[in-house]
Amino acid sequence: MKHIIIGTAGHIDHGKTSLVLALTGTDTDRLKEEKERGITIELGFAQLDLGELQAGIVDVPGHERFVKNMLAGAGGIDLAILVIAADEGVMPQTREHLSICRLLGVRGGLVALTKTDLVESDWVELVTDDLADFVEGTFLEGQPVVPVSSETGEGLDELRTEITRLAEEVSAKSESGIFRLPIDRVFTMRGFGAVVTGTLFSGSVRVGDRVQLFPKSSEARVRGIQVHGEAVEEATAGMRTAVNLQGVERMDIERGHVLGRPSELKSTYMLDVHLEHIPDSPRPLKTRDRVRFHTGASEVMGRVSLIGTDEIEPGEIVFAQIRLEAPVAVLPRDRFVIRSYSPIVTIGGGEILDVAPRKRRRLRASSMEQIENLRAANETGRLRILLDEGRLAGADIAALTGRLTLTPDEIRAEIEALAEKDDIRIVEADSGLSLTREHFTALQGAITDFLEEYHKANPLRPGAPREEVRGKGGGAGERAFNAALSDLTAAGKATEEGALVRLASHKVRIAEDLAKVKTKLDSFFRSARFQPPALKEVFGAAGTPDGPGQEALQVLVDEGSLIRLKEDLIYHREAVDEARARLEDYLGGQEDISASEFRDLLGITRKHAIPLLEYFDTARVTFRVGDKRVLRSRPGAK
Repeated sequence: MKHIIIGTAGHIDHGKTSLVLALTGTDTDRLKEEKERGITIELGFAQLDLGELQAGIVDVPGHERFVKNMLAGAGGIDLAILVIAADEGVMPQTREHLSICRLLGVRGGLVALTKTDLVESDWVELVTDDLADFVEGTFLEGQPVVPVSSETGEGLDELRTEITRLAEEVSAKSESGIFRLPIDRVFTMRGFGAVVTGTLFSGSVRVGDRVQLFPKSSEARVRGIQVHGEAVEEATAGMRTAVNLQGVERMDIERGHVLGRPSELKSTYMLDVHLEHIPDSPRPLKTRDRVRFHTGASEVMGRVSLIGTDEIEPGEIVFAQIRLEAPVAVLPRDRFVIRSYSPIVTIGGGEILDVAPRKRRRLRASSMEQIENLRAANETGRLRILLDEGRLAGADIAALTGRLTLTPDEIRAEIEALAEKDDIRIVEADSGLSLTREHFTALQGAITDFLEEYHKANPLRPGAPREEVRGKGGGAGERAFNAALSDLTAAGKATEEGALVRLASHKVRIAEDLAKVKTKLDSFFRSARFQPPALKEVFGAAGTPDGPGQEALQVLVDEGSLIRLKEDLIYHREAVDEARARLEDYLGGQEDISASEFRDLLGITRKHAIPLLEYFDTARVTFRVGDKRVLRSRPGAK
């Protein structure tokens, strides 16, 4: 069975609540104050049975002081019934409510001309003709104006018939997509705990599901679900839904929070939007203007940052960033309304384009182009744009979730489809981390370009340190860098040797005279064993100047023949290996070893013992406990 949401709209005391009562038999004014004052203050809800489909009716307040409550219930409306009293005609909130419905993307509806029992039939005809001009250019243009009296029942059958016709034309909502329930009402039921209600915007929810309250991080379990007062196991998009939550307190939930699945939505303080400054607005809209931002059931203060201009006149449409003072949980394509800070009137609204944008430079042409591309793209195109925005770092499924209207599984399917076309490169299967093919190729180019320059500057070194190469990768993350280097290695263009990376074509070619120096230095350090000499002493004994000596020394370090513990403290690898063997043999029979015991074990000074022990700590041979060292491989060691 198809479910739709119908919302009332119109000025105070034009008969919205009476009309809902006449159609459904439900009095939506439930508060004592509403009964006493005879006006609707809070949202009211009723069910309208239309045979093959079910309609939930949201009755909204008409008083200008309660427009924010009207906005909390207007999100998710499929059809609007604009209620206009025949004895008063179009009034201020008639205009404002119609603008709000249009800004929120309502595409269908009709006009109910109420209180016809209070005026003559000629007057009804005159008002009906005037209303055709009033709705011209809106979604109500060409739609019926139905005269009706909630007191006498006249016109109710025709109104029901027209509502049914329009409801049948509303497309059924897909049950796929991200589950979202903007909360417009919260209460407690004795014995059951917290209950939230709202219009289910997208996706579905089942009893037993784990859910999260956004923009907070509180998680809960769905204990029960009701749709139109009936207990159900599952609710889907388009239904007025009540959800009983277990694991969260009533005091932790507010109108405007959104119920969703854990980690599927993003809480954000900044949005890229397509913004219309409505023609009825009383003044221009300027960058930095403080506004009241309404979306879903939430109201948050924020400031407008116009893209490409400093100020717009009423009736103009622009791209903008909204910078909020509190977070909201929304998705691209969601609709919003802005109202001025003071006096509080509706001044604009539009469509959310990105929920996690970078802070844009307002007057730069590229900012305009980027936002326009987002607005024009479908979800596959948006995915491609967001990956392109990630440049050499790319983006994974977790980062993309919430910036698209797709679930994580749907995003993975889109990524795999793009990878099959070679539009992108998946660099990590589990997370779905991907780069566009252009950026992946650029990353590989950055690696090879750096290595070429490195080899030219350091011809005697066998390769560049891996982390230094990654640091020159133009902002690439470790996972993307690993994939790019792996592909280069597989293609025979690069080689990894331990912690070094080189081009496959690079060969260390040492001049004959330098090779002789290298041999002398190697022999000198080998014979020094645990008593490493000062470099000046080494170079003097080898009969080589400092420059060539340093070159030969670095070659030996790069090859691994020598190990540099400090700038001026170098051991031959054979000496370090022997020291390690003695240390492990000693700790095989002892619980620990002190620096002085290690010093005596090798017959060296404390000056040399401490750096060696620190080296073995770093190499994860030992770890320090107080002033002692313990073997890491010992049972119970860390």
